[in-house]
Amino acid sequence: MQANVAEPPPLGHHHRNDVERQDAAEGLLEARQLFLAFAGHLDGGSPLIEWARELSDLHATLLTASVSETRRPRDFHEADLRHRIQGSIGRIDEWSILHLPRPVAARRHTHSLGEVISHLARTYAHTHATLRRGGSAEHLHDAVRHLAQVQEGYADLVAELRALRIELPIAFRGPEPWW
Repeated sequence: MQANVAEPPPLGHHHRNDVERQDAAEGLLEARQLFLAFAGHLDGGSPLIEWARELSDLHATLLTASVSETRRPRDFHEADLRHRIQGSIGRIDEWSILHLPRPVAARRHTHSLGEVISHLARTYAHTHATLRRGGSAEHLHDAVRHLAQVQEGYADLVAELRALRIELPIAFRGPEPWW
């Protein structure tokens, strides 16, 4: 019995699904754009830009406060800051549910888009702080290499999302804060 296989489109012909795939992830930031947003060097377009910048700032504040009490803002409350991080993650996840495709037979990813972007923002903040603080050449190299690997992993995720080969989980915000 022969499988029901469609003929590929002729060379130079764009298949309708290719256009749908590109449009399906409209507004999703490419890796370079995401890191420009973390640094505050990208404006306009997708709301992900603002939320990515916010996550970067929040993680940087959390890192600074955990390292140095003298540099900690006077009104610093760790629980409030973590709650704001969760809020940013939630807004990104709500956006992704409305704007990203949900392919039926795709592999499943382990983290929501908000969790992924928060992890990248935290890695960016840690790398930036490491480079400012200095240290051995090996330590600085390791920090930059790790950031590059994380950026490359995100670029791969974006490509998989655009190709409809991966599905992100629907977000779960976790238990209600008890603090």
